Amino acid sequence: MRNGFRALQRTVLWLLCCVGVSGTAMAAPTLWEVRDAEGGVRAYLFGAIHLCHAACYPLPAAVEAAFARAERTVFELDVSDPSLARTLVKAGRLPEGQTLKTLMPPELYAQLHDASKTVGLPVSQMQSLQPWFASTLLMALAANQAGFTTEAGVDGVLQLRARESGKPVLALETAARQIEALSGGGERAQEAALRQTVGMVTRGEIGDFLSRMVAAWQDGDDAELEALMFEGADRDAVAPLFAALIDVRNREMTDRLETLMAEPGVLFVTVGGGHLVGEQGIPAALAARGWQVVRR
Repeated sequence: MRNGFRALQRTVLWLLCCVGVSGTAMAAPTLWEVRDAEGGVRAYLFGAIHLCHAACYPLPAAVEAAFARAERTVFELDVSDPSLARTLVKAGRLPEGQTLKTLMPPELYAQLHDASKTVGLPVSQMQSLQPWFASTLLMALAANQAGFTTEAGVDGVLQLRARESGKPVLALETAARQIEALSGGGERAQEAALRQTVGMVTRGEIGDFLSRMVAAWQDGDDAELEALMFEGADRDAVAPLFAALIDVRNREMTDRLETLMAEPGVLFVTVGGGHLVGEQGIPAALAARGWQVVRR
């Protein structure tokens, strides 16, 4: 199980890259420029994808130029935080006396058994996990089998590059806040999200799913991303979870960004692409608060 927990630590942001992706069609991976009232550049906002492979690179020239110009970098989480793994493992366990087998319908547990076998993890090692933890762990291991890793994920690569170049790395959130969002939406939404994941893993669809997601991200195809977000899921059932993962956090991250932009130094902000699109996306929220926000 130790290897599985390490995989989860690296891929806890997985769910966040593929939700909340409605809005105006984009022509390439999203990059926004944020200026203050005097016209000074305060930040660049880049929509990343969390699981990828070599096909994600090189990044567009405009993204590279913005990253080079920025004096500080901002990510959803600081993955170097030594407390991250401990926080995830502690929060990801069910209360004493509860198991997934007792919590979920028999047919869903049977699918979980098959999905666990597919990724080479005995279902007995999943029994004590919260549904969101089990879902994320299954996705992480299946993605790795298909050749997609967070080591090649765009946000992970940029965070490593920032550290190597001496740029400060700042976080928009804590691990505890992301866990709160991942575990939100209520029991029905959590069950629906787990059902979506185990179905895709059992049917061997993860590799194709992620390939299509990367292609849609590179093309800026919002319609395809939205279709992928709900693929195999009960839209009504998972809607409260997506609201917790995207809409609420967008408002909180916008507040945090305003605080950071009030400090010296241009920011390069990397978040899951779904946070930057639509009427409730971060660019729209900043524009509503008086910032000049322009798509690059």
